[in-house]
Amino acid sequence: MSWLRARSAQLLWRKAVYWCVDLETTGLDPKKDRVLALAAVPVRDGVVRCSELLAVRVRADPDSPWGGVEAHGLLPTDLEAASPLVGVLRRLDVCLRQGVLVLHGAHVDVPFLERSYRACGIPWPRPPVVDTARLLQRMGHRLRWLGSEHVPLDLGSAREHLGLPAYPRHDAAWDAVATAELLVVLAFRLRARSLGDLVRWGG
Repeated sequence: MSWLRARSAQLLWRKAVYWCVDLETTGLDPKKDRVLALAAVPVRDGVVRCSELLAVRVRADPDSPWGGVEAHGLLPTDLEAASPLVGVLRRLDVCLRQGVLVLHGAHVDVPFLERSYRACGIPWPRPPVVDTARLLQRMGHRLRWLGSEHVPLDLGSAREHLGLPAYPRHDAAWDAVATAELLVVLAFRLRARSLGDLVRWGG
């Protein structure tokens, strides 16, 4: 992905491809918790392409600790016929090698992705990363400087603050689409010109 990093300072942000990803996991520790579901949706030409949504559940490991049911609502029996992790990551890898990885809370999800890739023997593609939570922080700093309102960082609250519709939470597919829509709105609200702007502000 070095070519993309080298060109990011000049490339108009709408000319880049963004894959907006969300994970559902058994917890927040990538050393002991695992991925249960993954979804990714692209933004091309500044438009969320829901027709290309990738949404998959990951086969349960009976030896892994199980948690987070109150959030994601998934039980081991729900995942018995799901796809093995290596197959899910190979599909995701094709997406990530096209462009930019977008997450809401990259500090949580990137370690899960990197560790999952290593566990499956797949080289991590090291895509440029844009965190929509950090873009919200950027917007919040600007507004505070102008003496304006507080900007929430939670995905659902941020969408409500920006006038976006409410979607079901803690569902990988819905959260991936919610993140993609948030990315587009923030790019316009922050008046981003280039991919470099988004990577610098949200990386």
